[in-house]
Amino acid sequence: MTGSDVATPEIKPLKQRILEEFEPSRLIPNLMAGIVVGIIVVIVSISLATLIFSGELAQYLPDGIGLVLFSGIIVTGLISLTSSYSGMIAYPQERVAPILAVIATFILSEMSGKAETEVIFLTVVAAITVASLTNGIFLSALGFFKLGGLIRFIPYPVIGGFLAGTGWLLVRGSIGVMSGIHLSMEELPHLFEAAVLLKWGLGVLFGIVMVVVTHRISHYLTLPALLLGAVAVFYLVLLVGQISPTEARNAGWLLGPFPEAGAWKPLSVQAFTQANWTAIFAQSGNLATILLISVVSVLLNSGALELVVKKDIDLNRELKISGACNLLVALGGGTVGFHSLSISRLVHKMGADSRLVGVVAAAMCALMIMFGTAVLEYFPRLILGGLLFYLGMHFLVEWVYDAWFRLTKADYSVVIMILAFVGVFGYLHGVVVGIIACTILFLINYSRVNVVKLALTGEHHQSNVDRPARHYRILHRKGQRLFIFKLQGFIFFGTANGLLEQVRLRVNDKELPPLRYMILDFSSVSGIDSSSTLSFVKMKQLAEQNNFTLVFTHLSRDINRQLEKEGFDKAPPEIFRTFTDLDYAVEWCENQILLSEHISASEYDQIDLHDQLKDSFPEGYDLDKLLSYFERLEVEENYCLMNQNDPADDLFLIEKGQVTAKLILENKKEIRLRTMCSGTIVGEVGLILNEPRSATVVADRPSTIYRLSADALKKMQSEAPETAVAFHNFITRLIAERLANANRAIQSIVE
Repeated sequence: MTGSDVATPEIKPLKQRILEEFEPSRLIPNLMAGIVVGIIVVIVSISLATLIFSGELAQYLPDGIGLVLFSGIIVTGLISLTSSYSGMIAYPQERVAPILAVIATFILSEMSGKAETEVIFLTVVAAITVASLTNGIFLSALGFFKLGGLIRFIPYPVIGGFLAGTGWLLVRGSIGVMSGIHLSMEELPHLFEAAVLLKWGLGVLFGIVMVVVTHRISHYLTLPALLLGAVAVFYLVLLVGQISPTEARNAGWLLGPFPEAGAWKPLSVQAFTQANWTAIFAQSGNLATILLISVVSVLLNSGALELVVKKDIDLNRELKISGACNLLVALGGGTVGFHSLSISRLVHKMGADSRLVGVVAAAMCALMIMFGTAVLEYFPRLILGGLLFYLGMHFLVEWVYDAWFRLTKADYSVVIMILAFVGVFGYLHGVVVGIIACTILFLINYSRVNVVKLALTGEHHQSNVDRPARHYRILHRKGQRLFIFKLQGFIFFGTANGLLEQVRLRVNDKELPPLRYMILDFSSVSGIDSSSTLSFVKMKQLAEQNNFTLVFTHLSRDINRQLEKEGFDKAPPEIFRTFTDLDYAVEWCENQILLSEHISASEYDQIDLHDQLKDSFPEGYDLDKLLSYFERLEVEENYCLMNQNDPADDLFLIEKGQVTAKLILENKKEIRLRTMCSGTIVGEVGLILNEPRSATVVADRPSTIYRLSADALKKMQSEAPETAVAFHNFITRLIAERLANANRAIQSIVE
């Protein structure tokens, strides 16, 4: 769906929009969602800081928490306020944190024992700042140059696999949150110990209950009520079991314990002057990886969220605001942050689509900096884990179960492949593998697409040249010698080879007359790649070996240049020709077929009109009497017989020469409609229907023409009715033959 497909929403006054935010039906779910999101953002921020500032840097963990929470305030608050989707949630990113942790570990190993711990800490902060700064510049530049639309070229199964992978990581993460165990093959046996199984088993059960209940009840209070009810039930069980919160925390049922959050300290010049920039620049590869992950994630998260919320999202705007936020974060030494698909979807599922959600979440980050994180230690792990499990299951059900019924098996296999790679190796590997797989599938499927839009023969498709009836009969009888392929799309090696095989089939078909002319029309071809020219070279060789002429029409400048590189411009004219227009190419081929029958296109120029017409009228018919009503004209080249839109007050019989009917467009461009040779008639339709001329008719060369005016026709009908009837029958047969030819052409197209 594009922006043009969506009606422009009504712009409401600011006061009205603010008042609507405080209506209970919106305020309650928005506040609840804001609190839930705030808790998640704070917990994620603390987790990320713990991951980065570990080992010898653990003494600076409170400062690290302050830096990450500062990032949460900026990223969560500003993106919520400025995003093109009001329910968008962003926060310091867990996808980038592992790479920052690797950078921190490298810096620690390089500087340990060589510098004071504070200098090492400042170097790590400087590296984090560089990551945020370069990320901000890069994302802003992409948005400024409007490159967000690149996501539209990512195949649908890749986005589906990305969503499925998100679901799996949420489910896996939820079990880790509830069990307190980092999931790995070594720790897997501990996951099924009775005490641990009880913790995450109850959370999974709670997540399943949320999936079932929210599926059946869509009220905006459903999810908040389930969360509040679960917290109440949890503490009721503690009360009945006489278990104190401290005992529950020590047993792993509550979040925490958390270190006290340090107050955020603005980035000082000292961090840059004392930092070891050699160690930082040595990690340029990891810093570049952060850029790639950020761009892919912002675009994929935003693009995937469009499918979830069924609304358009301005991808360029999201890139610009993400870049701006990261630039501000860099000024304070914070970590990279951008959009979160999972949390944005959670907000959507809670029925909250207000910017207030992000503002409340950002305010909670600020409160944690000012007052500490002690209050979060009373939140049950199983409820937070169950919430994450619930969210992940929605993705998995949609893209693993439902997708089986609506996607092709090839597309579905790509989704599962990405899911597997994301689960084993991570997001970036999964997306890259998915794009490669989709590219291969696209090439395979596209190579099966027939680039031949229409396949016609000269028997059914003829040029816009009116010829004597005898010539038509010959061209119809010899029409199988001319074959026409109207091509379409972009031609690359696979499709070009398929076209070559079709040409070979026609050449080697012994049941048909030998091929003499093969026309390839490129009017609907967008381009060809360099590898496809090999197939066209083989066609030219086939023409040389089998004595037929290869004719190309409507060649673009680029295609013509590619063919010239293969020597087509040096090919003999009896082997290869080009025409700017298919119609003129067919006309040339028809003239060559007539010449092969010892008939020239101007054969009738040597025969007077009386002899030309005698085969079209009953034997003994007095043609002299008919022609006595006509005015004989000798006209020069470019003489105008009739003008477009003029009244139709005459018709013309061509005895010798040639005229062409042209459509004159508003930009003065001319399009040939039909060319009439000797022995044909022009202007009869307008005269009979008494309608304005539909085209301009001009003599192509000096011609002898007989004119019948409307007054002369009326006189003929009055004085010689039998002559008039025969003349009308003659015109009727001509029109019927044209209609029959048109029907044959249409039938050949349909077949």
